[in-house]
Amino acid sequence: MPGYNNQKQLRRFVSRNLNRVGAKTTRIDNFMAGDLRANSDCATTTLFPSMAFFFFVSNSIGTIYRAYYLRDYYTVGFVLFEYSAFLLLHLCLTAFHKLPSQDGTKWRKFLQLAIWVLYSAIVFGFSAYFSPLFGDPYCGYSLYVVSVAGSVLLFYVYVIWDGSKSGCDERLGEEKMREIKIQVY
Repeated sequence: MPGYNNQKQLRRFVSRNLNRVGAKTTRIDNFMAGDLRANSDCATTTLFPSMAFFFFVSNSIGTIYRAYYLRDYYTVGFVLFEYSAFLLLHLCLTAFHKLPSQDGTKWRKFLQLAIWVLYSAIVFGFSAYFSPLFGDPYCGYSLYVVSVAGSVLLFYVYVIWDGSKSGCDERLGEEKMREIKIQVY
């Protein structure tokens, strides 16, 4: 495939060649902007999360060691709680995004509630730990207000409003779709 300077030339090339194979609808994944989510063969899709987990683990171990050495058991419990809740949230989000969007099973509902509960626990844990550092009680309460607002918003998005039932799905209707992925360097 020859090099193309802009999106218009690329779309023209794809539409011309799609007529040969008889595709009705097409979705073009363009990786020019650095969208690495759809490219499962790329090493960076697992490299960056792995690096983030490594830094998260090393910082957590360092914080736990320092807090235990200073006999600050409240901080040890906080870090252990937040780390375990974060890992469970990551596992639940991964399992939730692997499910088909049209799936209405109890497992999907359980994952939606688990995501909401874990997120709320993480946010309220941070609020409880850091609100005394503000000094003024009203500033500390504002942190709780932000936590409640975020929790309510996430509850609405993941539990009440389900995007798969509102017509916001990638697939349009019942027509068959042929996906063509084009990687532009």
